[in-house]
Amino acid sequence: MSDSPLRIACIGETMIELSGFDPGAGRLDVGVAGDTLNTAIYLGRALGSRAEIRYLTALGDDRFSDHILAVMTREGLVTDGVARLPGRLPGLYAISVDERGERSFAYWRNESAARDMFGPGGIGLDSLVGHDVLLLSGITLAILPPVHREALIAACAAAKAAGCIVAFDTNYRPRLWPDEVTARDVFDRMWRATTVALPSRDDEARLHPGESVEALFARLAAAGVREIALKDGPAGPHLWDGQALPRDRYPPAPRVVDTTAAGDGFNAGYLAARLQGASVPQAAQAAHALALRIIGHKGAILPADA
Repeated sequence: MSDSPLRIACIGETMIELSGFDPGAGRLDVGVAGDTLNTAIYLGRALGSRAEIRYLTALGDDRFSDHILAVMTREGLVTDGVARLPGRLPGLYAISVDERGERSFAYWRNESAARDMFGPGGIGLDSLVGHDVLLLSGITLAILPPVHREALIAACAAAKAAGCIVAFDTNYRPRLWPDEVTARDVFDRMWRATTVALPSRDDEARLHPGESVEALFARLAAAGVREIALKDGPAGPHLWDGQALPRDRYPPAPRVVDTTAAGDGFNAGYLAARLQGASVPQAAQAAHALALRIIGHKGAILPADA
């Protein structure tokens, strides 16, 4: 890394998170989360003063949006790329966690302000210019109107061509897409605009049933991706950096409390390590270690002192 802080922009949706439902007490815990926000926070913690982490989204002008912005500020994120849309609200989701720590979700996001982040009063695609790293996910793409989605992909392609690192995680959520064909076509275009691919095996299997790891590597390589960390659960990722790398052994989780944000944290750990000069295998080990810490605690964001 150079002496100047890296400029990193994470693009996506921030939401109000409801978790810890206790039927007996009739209460819920209220937090703030979102896949790319989780990654942004963990990137900021890992890189500290070595990077300037900017979050790009749109919020409403309500108190919940104020709270989300306060959380971003507290975590050291740069918020000049957060638009405030009058009369709008942030999205909302609730997490249910079973006895194995696996989670399921219920969403209320149809009126989320983030859907119009690139619309009138929004942030504008020129806000992507000048960054060293751009990070986004399939959720970022899914929530946008098609015209804004295609414009964002084109902006990422231009950034990649100019030397920016574009990192993308499919984070496929079927309910956000009209059908698998649309999602697959959009992701295919996004892979061509991507430098570092951070997909999960589960997501790719839904969209490309029966595809082997080797075939997945070949498909993304043909799209122009330069590096792949394919998340594959407790056994750890499959890696490619121009060629498939031998699969390392990764330690098991000491305990699993809540798997929320494990993949988001992995993405942050991987990118932070690579940006500090780690090799691909070293970065994967660091990313796996962070994911293990996250799943050993409740909620998406670890306490700062955990």
